[in-house]
Amino acid sequence: MSVRHTADNLAEKLNQAVESWRLTGQVKACVHDNVRNIVLANNPTRVSWHSVPCFAHTLQLAVNDGFAAYLNRVVAAAGRLVKHFNHSTAATKALEAKQQQMQPPPHRLLQSCKTRWNSVCDMFGRLVEQRWAVSAVLSDRTVTRLPDARALELRDKYWQLMEDVAPVLAALKCATTVMSAETEVSIPNTYPITFSLINTHLMRVEGDSSKVAEFKSKVRPSLGERMKVESDDLISTPPMVATMLDPQHKHLGFLTPMRRIPGNSKLLELAVAEDVSSTTDEASRTASGDERGTQAGVAVQGAALQRRTTPPPAPMTWKKKWTAF
Repeated sequence: MSVRHTADNLAEKLNQAVESWRLTGQVKACVHDNVRNIVLANNPTRVSWHSVPCFAHTLQLAVNDGFAAYLNRVVAAAGRLVKHFNHSTAATKALEAKQQQMQPPPHRLLQSCKTRWNSVCDMFGRLVEQRWAVSAVLSDRTVTRLPDARALELRDKYWQLMEDVAPVLAALKCATTVMSAETEVSIPNTYPITFSLINTHLMRVEGDSSKVAEFKSKVRPSLGERMKVESDDLISTPPMVATMLDPQHKHLGFLTPMRRIPGNSKLLELAVAEDVSSTTDEASRTASGDERGTQAGVAVQGAALQRRTTPPPAPMTWKKKWTAF
């Protein structure tokens, strides 16, 4: 776009695209990220379809809300440690030697990236897996200088937090992976996964450390608010309608009994509306077919009448025949 990416300009561009593809009135929903201008562009005041924020992006925003100051310090410290190994050939070779000696899986360390979802989970998991091999390299003064080792070595409580938070991050990673699948339809799983995370994986359980409990207490309400799980219009959203139509979720077991009733009513309402629409379309096609049939019959009768009333051509004389020849 050559103009500013304002909500009005984006909405105009979307509407133009729909019109150019002759899809006016046929687009039911638009899936988009959570950038403010594109969210406003898909507002009902500007477009005629439903706005459906990308679930994976929404989940990652909620996860980022859970990275409080303390956890962010752990992420930063772990990132510095991984960066040291990724940028030092000597440290990398020494780590490979320690892996052969201590027999952990021969894996490379993974760096986190703000724009790559689940990368913090991958970085924490790989560091915990390689903890003792990494510590052995940092303790080797022929490879790592003492000032560098002191700056890079992680505190025991950092290691413990990475290990404690791993199951929670793994559940969030699994949800993101499932919803990002390109070979399967994932929209019916949107709210079953959302409620599973909120009611199970992000619930505080006995044995959670204070930092893990804090992480859950921040991610859980953030996810619920972003996904509008308490909204009165939840049942009418395209993801929820898709869930109700999916055989594996049709009983809506993830909802409370009181919220299933409006869901069943909404589904019945949509079925009746679809039946009425189909009946109307069929009647329209039948009427159109009858009209075309009537017009065709009139045309045939007119042609036959014309053949009967048109006089036969006059016989040509030999002079006319010769001239024509």
